[in-house]
Amino acid sequence: MTQPAIRYQLALDLFLESVIKPDQELRHDAATKGVYAELMEIRQHVLTYLNTLKEVHIIEMGDESDDIETSKTLLTKQASQQA
Repeated sequence: MTQPAIRYQLALDLFLESVIKPDQELRHDAATKGVYAELMEIRQHVLTYLNTLKEVHIIEMGDESDDIETSKTLLTKQASQQA
């Protein structure tokens, strides 16, 4: 992997850790407001998206499946921006 790709993977790993790490205050606030299940659903969507990003950026040699994964990533990103 090239240096920018390594740096991107490290940053992505850190961000993934921040989403996985429980935030008790946020979860308490969500429970108080009655939206805990929705918060956990959104969290799962974000984790899925982050894992897709990891898969796309790990690939060094491109083929047609990479184009499909890249398209999925772009569609997921667009959908999250519209929500």
